[in-house]
Amino acid sequence: MKSAADIEQTAAEWLVRREGEGWTDADQAAFDRWVAEETAHRIAVIRLETVWRKAGRLRVSALRSGETPPSVAQAANESYDAPPPTPRRRWLWPAAIAASLALVSVPVYQSLTASDTYATAVGGFQRFPLADGSRVDLNTNSRLDVAYSKAIRRLDLEQGEAFFKVAKNPARPFVVHAGAWRVTAVGTAFTVKRRGDDIDVVVTEGRVRIDPPATGATPARPIFASAGQVATATGASPVVRPIDAAAMDMALSWRDGLLIFEGRPLGEVAAEFNRYNQVQLIVDPSATGVIVDGSFRANNVAGFLRLLNQGFGVKSVQDGPNELILKKI
Repeated sequence: MKSAADIEQTAAEWLVRREGEGWTDADQAAFDRWVAEETAHRIAVIRLETVWRKAGRLRVSALRSGETPPSVAQAANESYDAPPPTPRRRWLWPAAIAASLALVSVPVYQSLTASDTYATAVGGFQRFPLADGSRVDLNTNSRLDVAYSKAIRRLDLEQGEAFFKVAKNPARPFVVHAGAWRVTAVGTAFTVKRRGDDIDVVVTEGRVRIDPPATGATPARPIFASAGQVATATGASPVVRPIDAAAMDMALSWRDGLLIFEGRPLGEVAAEFNRYNQVQLIVDPSATGVIVDGSFRANNVAGFLRLLNQGFGVKSVQDGPNELILKKI
């Protein structure tokens, strides 16, 4: 299986070819097939295109403020602020980004017999196989209890977020409990994210059944979500809606250590960074109107703060040992 670094290098090579002369319909079809093969391929393309697209706007912002535009090396390392490449050397841009942004995910495998509880610290990540051949990716600050029996495969997501790649076994249901909610799958792939007593479910393959909390003697009516759909369960009123490929890739980008945003308010972006870092970002009312686009390492708070300062006129002010206030300059 290719590493994240290999995938980003391949994505960069595709993008270089696409921007060059002689790109044909056959080349586009081959590129589309490669992108569709794996979620990681789509994420790599979105990531590089986002950096490339943002570079021009951020450079203009720096020039307007009288600052010296950042170097290509800085942009490749921070993933946001390089000057746009000249046509003659355009091929160096995605290659440099791919090399410097490469994130090698090292799976952590544990035997189910060794422990039936898995947990990650803030900023942590775990990927492990289950006894039935299923696989779980566990996001930051998450806890999962696993209890298999002959009749059922039960998993309790006590907090956080997890991605499940489920081995098919119709006779032995795979059931994820998240608070009072139950998500049941036979053979599929999906994420479950807890938000207190509420959950979000993104389905990438197959179909899942979501049972709401019981509200009396009559069981609550279940809902179903299929591949390409997201279920947002708040209170006792879950809503299922379609989700496009780009939005799905953004929702799953944490599996590669990335956070991808497109037109998101600064408050939402700060809250997402806070999930992965001990340093907590607090948005001052003066900066609530800032809208953020970009791709970032989940633990690269310093790089994100430099982006805000150079591209959006937002500064950070220390407020306690682990808190930063984001204010409009």
